[in-house]
Amino acid sequence: MKYPKYPVIANPDDHMYLFFSEGPKGKILKGVIYSQIEGNLYNLSFGDWDQGLQQLDDSSRSNNGDRNKILATVAYTTLDFTDKFPHIQIFIEGSTTARTRLYQMGITNNLLEINQDFTVEGYRNKKWECFQPGRNYEAFLIERK
Repeated sequence: MKYPKYPVIANPDDHMYLFFSEGPKGKILKGVIYSQIEGNLYNLSFGDWDQGLQQLDDSSRSNNGDRNKILATVAYTTLDFTDKFPHIQIFIEGSTTARTRLYQMGITNNLLEINQDFTVEGYRNKKWECFQPGRNYEAFLIERK
């Protein structure tokens, strides 16, 4: 992506990445986890990392003023993860409709760059189709070319 990204602490063997968001609300630990759904299909989970519970909170809203940098960092983890596991598909769906819309805007704004490395599909009307800007999707499926 054309935006700067945060440095990540990567543990692709555990399918997990951690990084700090930095902004007006301080440093907030974020996490990205790739969980196997079945076969070569993985779910991308993203949110604040709860150190005490050792788990993601995908419902928190930190509003730290660095959305584009966070999305660029999540995109980087996808590149890194698919470098190590190139034959997988990644399922992406926000924990809310608004978050799914945010992901869609991120894909749309960077589609030319994303399409260099990935195929992107969107889910709407109970079927998958090639991602098209301007359409509202409920979820996304990406795969390394």
